[in-house]
This record gives sequence, structure tokens and C-alpha cells, in this order.
Amino acid sequence: MSRPLPIFVDTGGLYAAFDEDDVNHDAADAVFNGMEAGEYGPVFTSRYVLSEFATLMLYQIGQPAAMDALTTVRESQTFNILPVGKQTFDTACEEFERYDDQQISFVDHTSAVLASEHEIEYMFAFDSDFRTLGFERVPVDHG
Repeated sequence: MSRPLPIFVDTGGLYAAFDEDDVNHDAADAVFNGMEAGEYGPVFTSRYVLSEFATLMLYQIGQPAAMDALTTVRESQTFNILPVGKQTFDTACEEFERYDDQQISFVDHTSAVLASEHEIEYMFAFDSDFRTLGFERVPVDHG
């Protein structure tokens, strides 16, 4: 078996995994299965991503589903949930300003900075912003 790929999990990947009606649900489910099977790891996300994820779940599906999904991720042994410290925040602010010709969310910039700090090349994401920021997306570009 090859070495597991370290991966950072974005809001879109989480949302697709938990919303069975999402167009990317099957692909997201396959990535989650890969995490459990040891194809990916360590697996990282951030408090910012979880904030965005819980809010999206709340507005799209409802509070009970949002709470269940958030609890599942928080209690999972698979996920390493990273805080965003001052240096990471400041770097994300600089990157947000640098990419002023793009509409890339601040949370995505923060995720990219955290991934870079942890030498992670792969993002579990479906949006193209992470390609713009220099990452490979799982499962879109790799997997």
C-alpha cells in the first residue's frame, strides 16, 4: 500500500459528504471512505472551515442536521481541527489582499495558509479556488 496523502478538508468537501442531495455527494462519500481506509492522512480542517460548514448546513438543511454533522466531525478520530493563530491570520490577510483580482473567500485563503504551514498539497474541495492557490483538489484533480 502506498503512503497516505495528507489532506486538508474544505467546506465544500464536508458539505457534499453530509448532504445526500448534493451533486458531489457520491464523490465526497468516496473520499470519506478513503480517509477511513487510510488512503488519506493525516486529515486536517480548521475551526474557520467548521464555522462555515455549520452555517451552510444550518441554512441549507436545518439546525438538527447542522448540529449532527458538526458533532460528527468534532468527535471524529480522523480529523485534526486546527486553530487559526495570529501569524496564520496575518498571512491569510496578506494573501487575501494579494489575490485582489480573484473572488476567493477569506476562509479559503486561511485554509491555504494552514495547508502550506503543514506542508499539505491536497485539498478535499470541489471549487477551483484551490487550483488558483496552487493545490491539487481531491477528488477533482487527484483521486
